[in-house]
Amino acid sequence: MNHAKGLVNIMMALGSETKANCPVQLSESPFFQYHYCILGKVMKELGKILNGPHREQFVSHLQKLLLSYVPEQSVYKIALDFTMIFKPHSPTLAGRGFTYKPNNTIPKNQPIEIGYYVSCVNLGLYDAEHPEAWSLPLDNQRAEVDADKIALAVRQLKDLMENTALPFGKSKKVISMGDSGYALADYICPLIESFDNLLLAIRLRYGIKVYKPYQGEQSANGRDKEYEDEPYYLQRESSRLVYNPQTKCRFEKAQRPIFDLPCDETDSYDIKTARGRVVTVELCRWNDLLLPGSRKFKMSDKPFDLVGIRFIDKKSGKSLFKNDMFIGLWGENRRTHTTRETQIDYQHRYDIEPHNRFSKQQLLMDKYQTPDIQHLDAWLYAVQITYWLLYAAADEVELCVKPWEKYLPQVKRAKKSDQRKSVAMTRKGAKGLFSTFDLTPFQPQESKNGKGRKEGTVFDKRKRHPPKRKHKNQRNCKQKIEQLE
Repeated sequence: MNHAKGLVNIMMALGSETKANCPVQLSESPFFQYHYCILGKVMKELGKILNGPHREQFVSHLQKLLLSYVPEQSVYKIALDFTMIFKPHSPTLAGRGFTYKPNNTIPKNQPIEIGYYVSCVNLGLYDAEHPEAWSLPLDNQRAEVDADKIALAVRQLKDLMENTALPFGKSKKVISMGDSGYALADYICPLIESFDNLLLAIRLRYGIKVYKPYQGEQSANGRDKEYEDEPYYLQRESSRLVYNPQTKCRFEKAQRPIFDLPCDETDSYDIKTARGRVVTVELCRWNDLLLPGSRKFKMSDKPFDLVGIRFIDKKSGKSLFKNDMFIGLWGENRRTHTTRETQIDYQHRYDIEPHNRFSKQQLLMDKYQTPDIQHLDAWLYAVQITYWLLYAAADEVELCVKPWEKYLPQVKRAKKSDQRKSVAMTRKGAKGLFSTFDLTPFQPQESKNGKGRKEGTVFDKRKRHPPKRKHKNQRNCKQKIEQLE
């Protein structure tokens, strides 16, 4: 019971103490009624639950409770992403490896660091009741470097869809959005084959090839053809510069762009940016295309619709970006999602990126220092619950900004509206709201001091784990082993 009270104290301090730079500084918050050492004890108990036999029951009950604060919807929108937490100076943590680190400012240094990947599955809310978009964490799990991250993402999404206590499996439609890293047969096939109400909206890498289904006569011998011989490339150019490793020369290779294929649907509309710039959004849609499959999963029976997106400056008529954006739609219900809805929904997939940044910079997701990997997993979960605490308080907190921030457009909108505020504004005003609470139920129980450590006690040295390296052909090796078995 004391650990549950301690977790509430940690959440309230974490959600309101804007000056804390590390978790131990949360003990200076007026809502943290324990000694700072309670942090490790609470994470130890929470880690036992999350790594014990009752994890699924505990997580499912908590997810049901948290989702009760979200208005019921006929269509749920879920975004997936991988983020990194870096632990280069924690040699006793198991499973660390070399992860990608962007914005490496040291010249000639590789953009890598030692740490972990975290697979994030978030619920997107950007309807009329949420003028400030929210991306709420449904399940954030740490993945070791040598683990199959795509398999982890599939399992996370399956757990949400199969849980009868949650609304996703019974809803009319669930839209799952991911970047180009999820455009794999290993991710698409297990989900599409399992759920009829699931729609996958995945960005496709510029320049890859797609196929039309083969509609000619089949040969009497051999396997039936499923793909056309000539592919289409997701580009506007009719050729591409290709490198020959034998001659070490570059040459132009003819490639048939996707725009040579007649569109099944086109649309365009104008939008206005925050700076007053008028931009025309041009949309093209091609139905029933195919992606190549893998050794384990077949993609020829899983057609998808392709949506091409281009942003054009209304005044100059020039494209804002060098390359167009392409989004693939998989699912039996893909025709129920219009082309314009696809573009708007995928645009809001970006909301998960500010969520990851806010969790690290403000909620100290990557600042907790511990030698135990279970404690780190527990801290990630505590940060996830704290984000939901801020969401529940977003429509009750008072606007609290610095004098020089009152001119910002989002602050002016928040003053005129009583609707739910953004996560950043909520955290700034959370201290004023939490100070109105009765903290008596969360006070620690009085207890006698413990006996303490006996004199002369010697602890064993913790085992040190060198960082792991992920082999570039690791996925192919796993598939070969599965085939042999």
